[in-house]
Amino acid sequence: MKGMENQLAIMEEQLRFYNVQYQLRPTHEEQENVVSHPNAFTMHPNALNFTNTMKSTDNNPEKANNWQLTVSGGSEGISLQTSIKSLADVSAFLTNTFQYFNSYPLPRTPNYHIDRSLQVLTVTNRMLSVESLLYSFFQSKKKMAEDSLVLNSIPFYDHFTRMVVKGKIIDSYYTCMGMLNPLFPKTHFYPIFRANQHAMLTSAMVAFVTYTQCRHVPVIPAPMTRELLGESFRKEAKDLLEDVLFEQEPNIYIAATLMFLSQCALMTLNNSEARLYMNMAWRMILELKPRHVHVLAEITPDTPFSVERVEAETWRRLFYVIRYLELSLYVLYDGLYDYSSILFDSGIGYPTVLSIEKTAQDTIDSVEAFREVVRVNDCQLTRKDDEIRYRLFTGKLDNVSVHELQRLESQLCDFWKSLPPSFQLSDSPFDYLQMDRIQQCDNPYAIYLHQVYYSYWLALETRLMEEPSATDLEGTNMDRYDGDRALLLVSICSDAMSKIFHILFRKLPCNVEMHWMLIAADAMGRLKKSANPGISARASINLQQTLAVLKRRVQKTDADGNLENDNYSMLKSMLPSVQTPSGSMSTSTSSSSLAGSEQDSLYGDDSDAVTDSTPSNEPSAYIVNLQKAISTHLDDKEFSVV
Repeated sequence: MKGMENQLAIMEEQLRFYNVQYQLRPTHEEQENVVSHPNAFTMHPNALNFTNTMKSTDNNPEKANNWQLTVSGGSEGISLQTSIKSLADVSAFLTNTFQYFNSYPLPRTPNYHIDRSLQVLTVTNRMLSVESLLYSFFQSKKKMAEDSLVLNSIPFYDHFTRMVVKGKIIDSYYTCMGMLNPLFPKTHFYPIFRANQHAMLTSAMVAFVTYTQCRHVPVIPAPMTRELLGESFRKEAKDLLEDVLFEQEPNIYIAATLMFLSQCALMTLNNSEARLYMNMAWRMILELKPRHVHVLAEITPDTPFSVERVEAETWRRLFYVIRYLELSLYVLYDGLYDYSSILFDSGIGYPTVLSIEKTAQDTIDSVEAFREVVRVNDCQLTRKDDEIRYRLFTGKLDNVSVHELQRLESQLCDFWKSLPPSFQLSDSPFDYLQMDRIQQCDNPYAIYLHQVYYSYWLALETRLMEEPSATDLEGTNMDRYDGDRALLLVSICSDAMSKIFHILFRKLPCNVEMHWMLIAADAMGRLKKSANPGISARASINLQQTLAVLKRRVQKTDADGNLENDNYSMLKSMLPSVQTPSGSMSTSTSSSSLAGSEQDSLYGDDSDAVTDSTPSNEPSAYIVNLQKAISTHLDDKEFSVV
């Protein structure tokens, strides 16, 4: 209503220029019964209708015209009533007011990156800085890390010690990684893995866990190190794979071994080997479909146990994980855009809790959340939409139509709406999250799910956002698709991810995704420079908390048990957007109140965050190799960190 009053004031000034008197008064009907026009314009507390009166005041009798125009709103729309008697009066009225309706400049709306005629948005950021750096690692066709360790000169454990350590790592898998991605139902497969520690799949799985940053891996006793032990298990699995790959019929055990070995290769930045193994795993998992698909139709949480059903469900879970990894490498490493051979309607349904998994609530939570992670990663619209999405994410598009953006956003919103209410951390698909609401979520894997969900939003909106320092977001409208709207969404998303990182690190410390912490921190560093004080202050708090989690996520201990942060310093060097001109880190925060977001103190103290795991006494192999790769991409002087 305030806007209409401003418009009337402007019109009055313009009419005064034409020697026309403008008055506003209530109608007679309004004075008698104000409730008779429930949809009329409200001009004062008791007015639901108004009359605009315009009279000519020109003293020249030849030009004198006298008319009245009444504009009123009712249930049937806007009504116009006038005392004009002749066409001459109409002509005079239009002559005096035509210029106002056509030439008065409207306030400029902040559609900085929208072509109104074509409804096209310009891509303002093909990628954030840290994204570009990470992508370059996985796009490289040459091996970026050093050659595999020469194992024949490395001391080995005796057989008994090796089996004890291997058994503990199997336990670690089912404590952590095997719960995040419950590919192998514990009740059935855990005894098999423990009893067959020399098996190909067991060695590959243990190698994968050892290579990761999992904090649940036990301390590796001398003379071995975690990196050397992981490499020895990897080589053991590769040798066993070579013996059976072309000798046995395809099965889920070989496919899973190929998947784990591919992930090991990724963590050593051996991209060509990773690509080879993952493609082989994908082809094999497709070949196994006829063997298992008919069994899946009969599986429900109440279906009695059988080995055939467990293996069929395991195949289905492997199918989705391998497909996701295959697609990622297809896009990143191969740089191709025809996804029809990967993104097709599988017709196999989504993962289901098995009857043997219903005995433990944490297992039920794990599988139910895994199902939703599969769904959000598997969201498909049309072949064209899939192509647009992945080309946008990989920095291959210069613009995107508003219609295409709406479809991509609707896809995510529809997914959120389909979630079980207990999984939803807010009341709408995209909203500022409240810390207490996240903490009250009983299923920690649902919190991990939202890390994935908001990462898709962040990847989408950062491509289109306005430079934060170039706009104060005045007049931003969520119904108007432009760079300001995208910037506001990035702020909401970054705030949500910061809180998710904080809570998730307390509940599932190994499952806070390091790459997304880096990407989110890069976005927050940009938002700190926003011309909008609220956005800037919120970003400062979010950045401080995210970097605090990142620091603890990659901490290691020295030989004396003291904490070291070499890994953290290296990762900070990847974030030029959060550096001050002097090269030091700035995480100062504003003391002003932040609407929609809690104050810094509400994040709480992380001192008691993790009680069931401790920092590793060694950096993971991936961190070591990442540090080596980064040294060839970053100028130490430019991005040095004090």
